[in-house]
Amino acid sequence: MDYPAIIKRIKTGDGKAFRTLYEELAPELYRFAYRYVKSDAIAAEIVQDSFVRLWSSRMRLDDSRDPRSYIFAIAYHQIIREFRQQLRNPLLRDYLEFAESMAEGEKSTIDYDTYVKAIGKAKKGLPPRQREIFEMNREQDLRPAEIASRLGITEQVVRNQLSAATKYIRSKLG
Repeated sequence: MDYPAIIKRIKTGDGKAFRTLYEELAPELYRFAYRYVKSDAIAAEIVQDSFVRLWSSRMRLDDSRDPRSYIFAIAYHQIIREFRQQLRNPLLRDYLEFAESMAEGEKSTIDYDTYVKAIGKAKKGLPPRQREIFEMNREQDLRPAEIASRLGITEQVVRNQLSAATKYIRSKLG
């Protein structure tokens, strides 16, 4: 591909040239992002956001350079931003523990999207109150004392319900 010519056309606002560049680089960029985030949806979002940023800053592109380094640098920073957001997500911590336990015990792996779907399916088998307590703890990151206060129950009841819910969900994830 003649990158200098494509970049010159993109700088003038040529949407067809941009589409050509997108079709050329998007699959490789997706694989790059997926390797780190292990989520189809997040990897696709990173690709889209990276190309939007490329288009927004098209006037600053250097047509003598390969645009791959620029677009991959954008994606890299998007991945880091995503990791920073996910660090606050309690479900990600559970996924990482689960993935680590699978790596020790089995050769197969599970991506984050599949894990989230499996958790959602397993939660449907929990009694309503137990599911509510589990979600408050794992998805809203509330401590047992906070949950007990909100629901008007004792902290020990919350701990018992969390323990039972966790055992049930782990058995379903197998």
